[in-house]
Amino acid sequence: MKRVLPSKQLNSGGSICDEEIELQEYGTVEGGDSGSAHSRFIEKALPYLVPLLLDTMLKQEDQDQDDSIWNVSMAGGTCLGLVARTVGDSIVKLVMPFVEGNILKPDWHCREAATYAFGSILEGPSVETLRPLVTNGLDFLLNAMRDENNNEKLERIVAVLLESINDAPNVAEKVCGAIYYLAQGYEDAGTSSSHLTQHIPRIISELLKTAERTDGSDFKLRTSAYETLNEVVRSSNVVETSLIILELLKSILHKLGQTLELQIVSSDDREKQGDLQASLCAVIQVIIQKLSSTDETKPSILQAADPIMFLFLRVFACRSSTVHEEAMLAIGALAHASGPEFEKYMPELYKYLEMGLQNFEEYEVCAITVGVIGDICRALEDKVLPYCDGIMNHLVCNLQSAELNRSVKPPIFSCFGDIALAIGEQFSKYIEPTVAMMRSAAEVCAQMDNSDEELMDYGNQLKRSIFEAYSGILQGFKDSKPELMLPHAGHLFQFIELVFREKYRDESVTKAAVAVMGDLADALGPNTKILFKDKAFCVQFLGECLQSEDEHLKETANWTQVMIARVVS
Repeated sequence: MKRVLPSKQLNSGGSICDEEIELQEYGTVEGGDSGSAHSRFIEKALPYLVPLLLDTMLKQEDQDQDDSIWNVSMAGGTCLGLVARTVGDSIVKLVMPFVEGNILKPDWHCREAATYAFGSILEGPSVETLRPLVTNGLDFLLNAMRDENNNEKLERIVAVLLESINDAPNVAEKVCGAIYYLAQGYEDAGTSSSHLTQHIPRIISELLKTAERTDGSDFKLRTSAYETLNEVVRSSNVVETSLIILELLKSILHKLGQTLELQIVSSDDREKQGDLQASLCAVIQVIIQKLSSTDETKPSILQAADPIMFLFLRVFACRSSTVHEEAMLAIGALAHASGPEFEKYMPELYKYLEMGLQNFEEYEVCAITVGVIGDICRALEDKVLPYCDGIMNHLVCNLQSAELNRSVKPPIFSCFGDIALAIGEQFSKYIEPTVAMMRSAAEVCAQMDNSDEELMDYGNQLKRSIFEAYSGILQGFKDSKPELMLPHAGHLFQFIELVFREKYRDESVTKAAVAVMGDLADALGPNTKILFKDKAFCVQFLGECLQSEDEHLKETANWTQVMIARVVS
């Protein structure tokens, strides 16, 4: 009789994996050999541990098919996923025989366990190890297939998947995951013709049908189908599939319109409506991003902008936080695609932006709204000016509030930079309160306890956003009122030096700090000559960045070096 691990042991195994993953990541960040940092208990136990986990995944209980109910099978799959992340490529040869041996069995327990096991190991191994499973045909899904033609293999794979998606809901959900990763395997095709293109109409059709299944409500099948649909759109060749994606957009807009006519008599009805609207808005966002990504297909999304915005504005009236998030993200994508033409939607949209900024309780909504305001500023530039007084008032109040979750505050500083860059010299009326806030935040960073990992992460976000705010303001004033920033240049230099001398410095913070040094020299010109000559750390900082393996950081450092050379020569 095969032994099955109890939940407590599965949790213990997961905890060991978490610890080893953290040690590996720490070793990578420090640039040392992560192998010397821990004893690799999981890797040593792999031949014994994996079979036990796979056996556990076959122990589904018929009464526990609801994905919201935690059971031994789900715990086994979660633990297997952590093991895969811990050991990487080594997991594949131990799991794939199990997948191949169970995927076609008549018992749904076996089919579900096989697809679950395969999905659980996809995050750990390298792309090079996983790619053959996609590009060469996911052979484990095929029954003794020996055709060497990749196109014909793909035809058979798609056929098997689309047949399997009609299986029991819990199996269908796992099949959605397989389609998700199959599509992802073609994402890097770029502008090249994609072998997946000819299959996309069938895949989209089946995913839409799957999302409509009424027997899948307890298995999150609808959400899984829509998430897979998003990945199919993201991974498609936009030129080859633009007409297909446009038809999909029409279908999704129709479905979104239908949700507004649903009869809502209970909180459960409201929740179901909100979940569906959120999924549909997310699909629309992906479609907007895809069709606006090329000059050839962009006009098609601009022609659909009016009906899209009309529906989004009606959706906001539902007041569901989840929908508010997804619809707001899609609006940000539409603003980016529309550019200055987005101005016509602002009179109606502005009140919902205000609502989002005032939503302290559901702070994720507030954070997303702040990000979308940044998108709108980049799209409208100085046309956003009529709304800036109200927006700035809300942003400053939010920074001063002790009630708002602190995670929203770094994006607010970045948003200051977006606004300044959009309206240029008109930002001068806001400069004093804005810089006062930035100075206060910089002081918080200086006094932060870096032994607290969570606090250190927040500190890095805050530092980066302060630098981004300074960059936006400097660039915004560059052509008209650069002298307004002269009184604040000394403080900015002090903050940059503080960050430079930190023992543990996040790379994103380094990039932002080096960029703002260049912006300072570029915007204020010879006025900064003495500052740069007096600050020897600048030379050290740039030298460090120029030695980096990160090409973007090196490019930024090179540009900054040129800007500084102009003012000190």
